[in-house]
Amino acid sequence: MSEPKVLFEEHGEVAVIKLNRPEKRNALDPETVLLFNDCTEKAKDKKFKSVVITGNGNAFCAGADLTPSGDGMGWESVEKALNEGYHIGLNNLISMDKVVIAAVEGPCAGIGCAYYMSSDIVIMARSSFFQIGFSKIGLIPDGGSTWLLPRIVGYQKALRMATEAQRVIAEECKELGLCSEISEDGQSLNNALEMATAYADYAPIALMRTKNLMRESFSRSYYDQLKQEAKLQDDLVGSKDNLEGVQAFVEKRKPNFTGE
Repeated sequence: MSEPKVLFEEHGEVAVIKLNRPEKRNALDPETVLLFNDCTEKAKDKKFKSVVITGNGNAFCAGADLTPSGDGMGWESVEKALNEGYHIGLNNLISMDKVVIAAVEGPCAGIGCAYYMSSDIVIMARSSFFQIGFSKIGLIPDGGSTWLLPRIVGYQKALRMATEAQRVIAEECKELGLCSEISEDGQSLNNALEMATAYADYAPIALMRTKNLMRESFSRSYYDQLKQEAKLQDDLVGSKDNLEGVQAFVEKRKPNFTGE
């Protein structure tokens, strides 16, 4: 019996979601998309404090599987494929109430770039690369890529990367802010797990609200953001985690946050 096309692994308090089509460079067919969506739902469980997404083998994700064996989109239309398929998992990553770390080996291309950019932190292997190649087949970037990429690298650079289907190597991705760290080849997952384990010790509510505030800041004015920060900070001051953090700081010890 063959393994599922997406693997869900538990590493203590870290959930790992792993695309598992190495023979296809983890290209996404309809079954893979739906399985990935299911795994993002599992990762929402409160027992997991952080999430890692990655690909099995020597690729993160080569994009959508456009070969005949990949069954194309598998939906009645591309619009339905995106709205009823891909967007569910992507939205789950963006809105996840914990940090999502992408561990990238080899190519990250096509709509795979949307999963990459929907993560909160990216660790790339030294020989990996990022390429939005839709223009090569007469298509536009999708999966939110036209929204995310300009906000990360700026409009002009984003436009050229997309229209010219530029291959961006790991070092340049780090310079542009597309990734946070570069690992040695074959070590991105180990490094991501190490980071995810560290994040599991952080105050979960404060972490969740920091992520949400930053994600939602794109649709708010500066003054509205100030008001939202003040409101949420008022809720947190005096909480059990806040008091524990202050006490641990005074006692010079590691805090034991409980999410209260």
